[in-house]
Amino acid sequence: MRAGIIDSKRRAKYWEKNLGKSFECMIVSDASGLPECDIIIVSEAYCSGSIATVIENIRASGKHCNTPAAAVTSEVSCENQEILMALGFDDVIRLPICSQLMLRRAKALATVVPNNDIHRSITIDSLLKLKDGESGAYCVRSVDFTNIFRFVLRVLERTQKDTQMLVFSLSAHKKSSSEKREQVMNILSEEVRKCLRRGDISSVCSEDRILALLIGADDEGGRLVAERVVNSFYSECDDDEFKLTYDVREVRALGH
Repeated sequence: MRAGIIDSKRRAKYWEKNLGKSFECMIVSDASGLPECDIIIVSEAYCSGSIATVIENIRASGKHCNTPAAAVTSEVSCENQEILMALGFDDVIRLPICSQLMLRRAKALATVVPNNDIHRSITIDSLLKLKDGESGAYCVRSVDFTNIFRFVLRVLERTQKDTQMLVFSLSAHKKSSSEKREQVMNILSEEVRKCLRRGDISSVCSEDRILALLIGADDEGGRLVAERVVNSFYSECDDDEFKLTYDVREVRALGH
């Protein structure tokens, strides 16, 4: 996963130490420099009095309007927390905080539905300006995967086409640490994304399982893709503590 962080470049080591086990940390100076990411973290100290403008620019962006965002602050008053939440942040992380808890809060942030989703209207202009230059599969949060799957079923019902679901399961010896499991899972997630097509969808649905939907693929095509993922994974992870298995399941529309 990727974390877009608005903070001083001099704090890069701090963020890498706290989030680097599970996130690729990308430090930028303002909202306009944010890349594609799963979460956004904004330092209140770095932004000083302009944090309201920063989150406003994030929420006004077609690319990041729905990306979960947290403010990091050393101001612990309830009043400040209420202000930050009212501005549009989805969480407030209070400093100081230990590395383990910081990482846990960042992971939790990646699963939340942003506050602005409740009341935010969608404009035609903002939709038409959306661009997606990313290669590989479209990776979504587990919380979104079920709704997308329902939509795919409706599409299949109309087009009378089938698709394949790939289930990748990662197993490890008991002696493997949770940190190592997370690192290897991140490798697997990236290999799945790269091996799938732009029209496919993938999601990390648990600490050891990834689901992928291959739109318009038959059983043979699904197995070819799954084998490609397995080979690609083992080329990046040569740790024999871990074993990757997969299952290919056909998805049929009702009545087909």
